[in-house]
Amino acid sequence: MKSIYVVGSINMDIVNEIQSFPLPGQTVEGLHTQYHPGGKGANQAAAAAAAMASSSVQIVGAVGNDAYKTILLQSLQDKGVGIENVSTKECGSGLAFITVNSEGENYIVLSPGANKHLSAQDLPAQLWHDAALILLQNEIPWELNQTIIQIAEKYGIPVWMNPAPAFAMPSDLFRSIHTLILNETEAELLTTVPISSEDDAVQAISQLLLDGIRRVILTMGSKGLLFADESKQITHLEAYSVQPVDTTAAGDTFIGALASTWMNGQTLSEGVKFASAAAALAVTKLGAQDSIPSRAEIDAFIRSNPEPVSQILMPSCLSAHKQ
Repeated sequence: MKSIYVVGSINMDIVNEIQSFPLPGQTVEGLHTQYHPGGKGANQAAAAAAAMASSSVQIVGAVGNDAYKTILLQSLQDKGVGIENVSTKECGSGLAFITVNSEGENYIVLSPGANKHLSAQDLPAQLWHDAALILLQNEIPWELNQTIIQIAEKYGIPVWMNPAPAFAMPSDLFRSIHTLILNETEAELLTTVPISSEDDAVQAISQLLLDGIRRVILTMGSKGLLFADESKQITHLEAYSVQPVDTTAAGDTFIGALASTWMNGQTLSEGVKFASAAAALAVTKLGAQDSIPSRAEIDAFIRSNPEPVSQILMPSCLSAHKQ
């Protein structure tokens, strides 16, 4: 059986809870400090494995030769993620310093550590034969992501890209990306379209589709999300209503859960609804991997909550040639 392969970051998240964010030069008292295994790659792998309730998820990543190593690897194993392709670098593990206010909003400062040293030499040979899907993010060197995208295309392996942290990626690679999952800030950087309304978001998605990406999902927090599949039809899906505690891993949980629906043969419309439920559950708990729900929890949440409303915003109206 083929697996989801996540090539990405593995971090220890150091989370400080505060009442409100400090102004420049201001010192505020932390209410609690906690340590949670995280990293966008590790979070997405853990979310996919938890949502599938199976062990067909592998992570390719790096940790440091330090005290965090054992905790980070054990957390992934506990979620059912295969860690055989995690290498140890002679440096510190990646660290994310996360500050969360009383509204559940967060600021993050990332110290990449071992993630910065992940390279093409760390890619296992079986990746190109065993992968049904590859998930990528931008917390590892861009040169490695670029190499994976190019090789995966030759093997016919779909690549899903989460361009976070955001930077202006070269658009000539867009045709090699199967699915792009991003938020409004990331969409603005990739398209240069300022997004202040739903119409702006539709314009940004249309541009990405014209650039060659097959499927685009634009997440908008409490405003829900917009998605476009191979038909190029753009649809809005409302968000589930929950009281947020910590939004740190919501996007990663969404992506991992969505990947699990791909493996189950579900449509994108079905997948985004399931993934939205997973993300809604994740924001009700503190921490990254600690907040990721199981398949049973997601199914129970869906049964006890009304299905979010979806609305088609526009049919396919993209020209055959980019303007």
